[in-house]
Amino acid sequence: MIDNSKKQLLKNTFFLYILTFSSQVLALITIPYQTRVLTPETYGVVGVAISVMTFMSLVLDFGILLSATSKVAQHAENTVFLSHLYGNVFALKGISAIICGCCLAVACCSSPYHSRYFLLYALYYLAYVAAAMLPDYLYRGLERMKVITFRTVAIRAFATACTFIFLHSDSDVLALPICLLVGNVTALAVCLRYDRRVFGIHLHRPTVVEVRLLAKDSLPFFFSRISSTVYSTANPIVLNMFYAGLPVVGFYSASEKFLSVSKSIVSPIADSLYPYMVKNKDFRLVKKILLTTTPFIVVGAAVLYIYANQICEFVFGPSYVEAGMIVRCLLPAIMVIFPSYVICFPVLVPLGLSSRANFSNFIGLCVQLLALIILVVTDYFNVYTMCLATSAAEVSVFIYRLSVIARYQKTAKSMNSR
Repeated sequence: MIDNSKKQLLKNTFFLYILTFSSQVLALITIPYQTRVLTPETYGVVGVAISVMTFMSLVLDFGILLSATSKVAQHAENTVFLSHLYGNVFALKGISAIICGCCLAVACCSSPYHSRYFLLYALYYLAYVAAAMLPDYLYRGLERMKVITFRTVAIRAFATACTFIFLHSDSDVLALPICLLVGNVTALAVCLRYDRRVFGIHLHRPTVVEVRLLAKDSLPFFFSRISSTVYSTANPIVLNMFYAGLPVVGFYSASEKFLSVSKSIVSPIADSLYPYMVKNKDFRLVKKILLTTTPFIVVGAAVLYIYANQICEFVFGPSYVEAGMIVRCLLPAIMVIFPSYVICFPVLVPLGLSSRANFSNFIGLCVQLLALIILVVTDYFNVYTMCLATSAAEVSVFIYRLSVIARYQKTAKSMNSR
């Protein structure tokens, strides 16, 4: 028999997979339409705006999604504590939003080109601020992933419908951020009311001391996410410096999709495991998951290694056969993504080792950047050595996380025996 906590874990994982799948489907629907009704220049500006806002959303979150989720999971029954946390999170994110907004305004005004699109950037920014204020950490900590899934799918479906209704040419481009802003603000208002009525949680007046303490607790998680983002986005930047406009850039972009797919497969499992493990510290379950999935990972990797060229030709087209060798160079990274994600925050945080989990991403950043610098200086840089450096970084992170867990095995066993 599966106990209730494990049933809830399965439900949460299922809903997060629905969220991931629906996001990809809606993107496949809207992107071809946008590229046809917008000129390449305008679509490029939209792409730049979204890229900038995606990075700013990391700053707006400030590591709260991870730090506050753990706090909620530990104090799930204490509505007074949760109300205090609710108010403090709003205050901290509000401060981050003001700082980021000022930086964005200065950056736009200092560039004659980007100042032409200031209103577009501003509307997108407000939409992302509203999204950052959504209390996803609360639903994750309470293991209510269904709320996140239904709300996010509803917002994206609304934005998708509005895209087809209001976007017909470059002159309508502001419809994109406006629809997103309306959807996110509406969702925020609904969430505030929902949290008060269902959970008895309301916006408690924040205090300077509590906000400062929350910022202190969240800062390591923030630096960890920044490190992870930097070392995962370094490759395209460096590659464009050497091979801009050449086919190899396209080959790498196609090959990197296998890495992205691996992350999208494991993310729902790791995200649902995190609050469950904070509450239950069921390390045997993690061991079972890893033992069950390892044979599939090994077999899948073997198939991908042998048939990489044919798979790339089938998925991306005949001109992408050469991408197969790049995929093979990325294969070690692809193989360790699943176990590395599963043993990171879902295992290390319940063991009281959040600092080690955060530090592991910094190790990946150092290995990746150091390898790229050595390759460039020694004139050994090419797309294949770059991908091998990526694999080395991911494997290094995995080995470090594994070594930390091995060192604290006795702690995990004592927690399981309680």
